[in-house]
Amino acid sequence: MDPKEDGLSLEPDPVWDDRFASVRDRVAYASDDRLCDVFHVGSTAIAGVPGKPVLDVMPVYDSAAGMRAAADRLTDGEFEREHDADDTVVALRREPDHVVAVRMHTVDADQWRPILLFREYLTDHPDAREEYARVKREAAAEHPDDMEAYTNAKFDLVQSLTEAAREAGYEDRLPAFA
Repeated sequence: MDPKEDGLSLEPDPVWDDRFASVRDRVAYASDDRLCDVFHVGSTAIAGVPGKPVLDVMPVYDSAAGMRAAADRLTDGEFEREHDADDTVVALRREPDHVVAVRMHTVDADQWRPILLFREYLTDHPDAREEYARVKREAAAEHPDDMEAYTNAKFDLVQSLTEAAREAGYEDRLPAFA
């Protein structure tokens, strides 16, 4: 299948690491000492996994106040705030050839740990990467214009691989923010 047919970039592209470094620096500049760390997540963070042209950046903050202050600075003209909840803020920037999604979380949020578990497990397990790539391609082909259906089509496998990461002890790899 042609990469353009399913909307996925089938080849890893080193440009994503450079783009992440630039956005990480921008997030750090917008943040204060309440920023714990900034992670590159999503398909562009895992070599060999096809992905849509979306750079997923995940900063983690020690407090909601720190997260909100950084979100306010990021969304002051450069990013658009797409979602705002107690422990999560999502800010997007649309570029001509890609989207930057900054998904900010507090250390107490439930979302960031499974995302890191999934990334680490796929990074270490080629068979899991290949299976995920296959499911992503199928989902993209079946739901080219419906992001929610595309995401839902991958859900069971993501849950299964995240659970495999837990069973394999990957939670011990997660940062312990004080």
